[in-house]
Amino acid sequence: MKKISLVFIFSTIFYNVVLANVYEAKSFNCTYYHTSIGEIKNDVYSVESIKENNFAFSIVNIDLNSKKSLMVGNNGTDEMTVINANPSGLHFLQIMPVGNMTMTTVYPEELGFNKLGQKLYSTSHSRHIAMTNRSLPQQFYGVCAKTD
Repeated sequence: MKKISLVFIFSTIFYNVVLANVYEAKSFNCTYYHTSIGEIKNDVYSVESIKENNFAFSIVNIDLNSKKSLMVGNNGTDEMTVINANPSGLHFLQIMPVGNMTMTTVYPEELGFNKLGQKLYSTSHSRHIAMTNRSLPQQFYGVCAKTD
């Protein structure tokens, strides 16, 4: 009887994980492993591509009704606006006090599971940065694990 109960519990957990839906997420842990950085050199953009440049953050308290969420990273926490762009994914916008902006998109493209059994989704993260009147856009590529 105990074995049957355990099988039922694990199959129920696995079944719920398999049916995870990006638009129902309340939180993600995102990891980015590839970066492209644009910089103006000789009046044209030069783009540098960097692999294995890992960084990570979490997106938590996702509320599609209020259009609010939080980004939690190693530099603290900041509020983000969430936009449900179904069927294209979820967009998260962050406006920084100096006027720079980031946009993170979690796409509905499923990429399997991580070691914890959490569904992985493809993601990109863009930084729209200008420093001392110079543009320095950055684009990051990686995965987000649905953690709720």
